[in-house]
Amino acid sequence: MIVLPPPIKVYFLGTGGTTPFGLRKMPCIALKYENYLIQFDFGEYCQYSLISHGLHPFRSKTYILISHYHVDHVGGLPPFLHTYNIVEPKRDIVIVGPTGLKSFLSGILNIFGLTGIENKIKMIEVGVPGRGILEKIIDEKAFQIYAFGTAHGIPSLGYIFLEKQIVKLDKEKLKEFNIPEGPIRRKLLQGENITIGGRIIKPEDVTVVMSGRKIVYTGDTAVFDELARIIDGADLVIHEATYVKREHGKLAEQRYHATIEDACSIAMKARVKCLALIHLSPRYKDRMADISKLVDEIVDNRMRVLIPEDGYTMEL
Repeated sequence: MIVLPPPIKVYFLGTGGTTPFGLRKMPCIALKYENYLIQFDFGEYCQYSLISHGLHPFRSKTYILISHYHVDHVGGLPPFLHTYNIVEPKRDIVIVGPTGLKSFLSGILNIFGLTGIENKIKMIEVGVPGRGILEKIIDEKAFQIYAFGTAHGIPSLGYIFLEKQIVKLDKEKLKEFNIPEGPIRRKLLQGENITIGGRIIKPEDVTVVMSGRKIVYTGDTAVFDELARIIDGADLVIHEATYVKREHGKLAEQRYHATIEDACSIAMKARVKCLALIHLSPRYKDRMADISKLVDEIVDNRMRVLIPEDGYTMEL
């Protein structure tokens, strides 16, 4: 029996964009991994949604990853920081964002009188890398997070959550080779050979190596050529898809947004396992059956595609 890696739960707490006229909350996607909470953008109402789903940011090691500073993606930060100021948590939080993060957060803290928490917020300001260039910004024991530049007309980032390679002991093999519990098993996990009863046992005899899982959040962006390489083989890509190309393709170009058609096409090109489309324009709120039909026509059962509602949860 192989012990499986810890689950990754993805919570689509806010799947709308621009305005709430489609009755969807503003962007707020949470990823729960062991005791870590990885928060992609922090739109209006995000704090309440986190708590209502039992995702307590002050009890986890929390990273907040901001894609850009348009209000629909950051409107939930002032009330969240107000709560943070009141509860006086023991854990610091880390907020990551593109160029301008420090002045942006300083403005919020000053305007709302949130003094005293500056030293409990770690800020990572990322000078936006060129398109297609990855910058490692977080390196934890079990995962890394990378930022990459996107095409939205202002400094903007997408993010990659990349689980590190997982090496697990096969319990049946351990039993077969009569390997007792204790430090000897740790040696195998560290890549060392062991000897039992005069027999040399190599790590590959009793371990299984599994590729880490890959999740990509694009933020707001027009599709660009380098994106296919960035999202290649991802287990999940959360991609904005504001417009229908055949109806509002020109508007998408003018506003540096993706279309449903382009997001689906590049995800198929990149052999993505699952694509989640968010940030759809409120103008389509009464036409979701037509949107689903369009996606089916494009994908033709070659890839799993979701158009999640607020509150939808999935596990990888």
